[in-house]
Amino acid sequence: MVVNSTQQGTSDQAVTGDNWTGGIYIEGKGTVQTKMFEEKANVCKYFDAQSGLWVLLPLQWEMDIDFVTERVKQVMCALPGFVDQKEITAALRQCDYNPDKVISVYLSIFGDVLFQLSESEQNYRELNLFRSHSEKDSLIEDLNRNLQMKDQEAENQSQRNSHLAQEALYLSDVVQHLKQRVAELETEQQENLEKITALLNHRRGYHVKANKGIFRPASALNPKPFVDLEKVRQMSDLTRELSRSNRQLRSIVCQTLSDMQNQAEKAGGVLEELRCLYRKEVLWRKALNNEPLDLQVNIQVFCRCRRNSGGNSCLYPASDQELLVHNKGTTKKFLFDKVFPSSTTQEEVFDGALPIITSCVFGYRVCILAYGQTGSGKTFTVSGTKDQPGLSIRSVLELLRICKGKENIAYTLKISMLEIYNDTLNDLLSVNSTGPLEIRTQGKLISVPGLTHVQVDTEDDVWNFMDTVDKNRKPGSTKMTAESCALVSLLLFTCDLPLSSSRSHLMFTATVEGTDRVSGVTSCGTLTVCDLAGPKHTSKTEAKGQSLMEAAAINKSLTSLRQVFSALKSNALHVPFRNCKLTHLLQPCLSGEAQCCVFVNVNPDVNNMADTLHTLQFGSTLRQIVLGKTTQHMKNAKAEK
Repeated sequence: MVVNSTQQGTSDQAVTGDNWTGGIYIEGKGTVQTKMFEEKANVCKYFDAQSGLWVLLPLQWEMDIDFVTERVKQVMCALPGFVDQKEITAALRQCDYNPDKVISVYLSIFGDVLFQLSESEQNYRELNLFRSHSEKDSLIEDLNRNLQMKDQEAENQSQRNSHLAQEALYLSDVVQHLKQRVAELETEQQENLEKITALLNHRRGYHVKANKGIFRPASALNPKPFVDLEKVRQMSDLTRELSRSNRQLRSIVCQTLSDMQNQAEKAGGVLEELRCLYRKEVLWRKALNNEPLDLQVNIQVFCRCRRNSGGNSCLYPASDQELLVHNKGTTKKFLFDKVFPSSTTQEEVFDGALPIITSCVFGYRVCILAYGQTGSGKTFTVSGTKDQPGLSIRSVLELLRICKGKENIAYTLKISMLEIYNDTLNDLLSVNSTGPLEIRTQGKLISVPGLTHVQVDTEDDVWNFMDTVDKNRKPGSTKMTAESCALVSLLLFTCDLPLSSSRSHLMFTATVEGTDRVSGVTSCGTLTVCDLAGPKHTSKTEAKGQSLMEAAAINKSLTSLRQVFSALKSNALHVPFRNCKLTHLLQPCLSGEAQCCVFVNVNPDVNNMADTLHTLQFGSTLRQIVLGKTTQHMKNAKAEK
């Protein structure tokens, strides 16, 4: 979605000079002017008189505009089964507010079920089963059972074909034996016929001589051979019976061979049907796992509050998405995609990010950033402890579990750990340190030559690699961190953690490659988890010498990161990714082809009010950044071979 950044901050004359203008009432601001900007895509904005800028209109407010409401009604009239107005509005924004395009897209996805009318809430639920993941899982289980039944039928057909083949071989031997017997009987019959013919000729000659007057006594004649006519008749009947049996056997064998051929053709059809069912199931599973990514195109921002050490708290979660800040008698409200209160466990935080993390198994890029002041719980959220692991450890263990559960897909999981210290790259998994690493850029591909990538096969491998990372990473204590950790040493966020502050950014990357043994398609997804160092206040930390240089490097990199986000928010033509090593490495994750999630960690203590407000305002700004639709990275391994 492209926004004309050059038109922001225009005067009242520019408000009425373009494609479409109007007005809308916004709570807290009153009636404001709205305008539809069009360059490569239509984007609805409203004119903020206080700042003098055109600001992107949130989706909930955009639904109240007559221009959008008319198009929502057009889509709902055309598709009675599609009643989620917010989703229709989001789809219209993606399709340049073209109702026909939205209708065609949803019909191609869900089919004729959207034409059915929903008479009640129960009917609506029944007609929209495709929106329930649990019911989709049930449908997938049914497909799996059907697949198992088809496998059993194929196995039974194979056994039946084997049995028929053995029976045909046996019948062939019987036919061969009968043919030999028939040949012997035919030979014997021929001999008997010759004997009968000879006897009849001999008898005819005797009568001829008697008619000529020649008489011989009976004793002078040759003895008459004995012929058993009954035996000849039985042999003749037996010959006819054998011929009839021979014809019947030939008919049976031909019919059996025909049945075997038909069974083989049916078995081939069953196997092809099983392959189709398998492909459909794979596509269905991918659709279920990728559905959140296809709809969520903005940066997702989660807010996590650290446990307070007993002082006055200034943060009060109002709901799952709202956080209230009390400051000097005033209350400010901040909205996030998810708010985790101070009582949230590590498991609950991981469950909130799980749908984003698991999508890398299907070839997507995923990036998770942890941002906040020093001592706000970033390292605990990302790394955690052995008793309470953080996002990075739990992500690898979950990816291992998913990869082992895929029988028809061969997965390879590799991880790498990188430290950005004083704007230099250090390999944390290298046994023998080879010095700082450099970044190489080839088109859109960014790589770090010499970086160690280790393959992970078991849970023990994960913990062994993490021990190596702890030994190689550079920590450094500050006055501010020591005071913070002393207050919360008995609390959750500081258990088993050293009283030190990270002087570097930690970047964890997991690469998942999976090859489908049936289709030969290979997917390549990556998960990047970055533990950002907190902004350094040299006046509070009393940093000097080397510590002062480290603090300056950290502040410079965080400033570069904020400049990148600012350029992305305003859709600037140039985004300064190469201002520092941190933003250069994060370029593939923030260039519009990956899903990005930012955890903003805050300290509820009133003594940290300024840093807390700065962090919350920064996180609230990130929610307005649109990165674009994610891209799945797939390739056909068989074609390449």
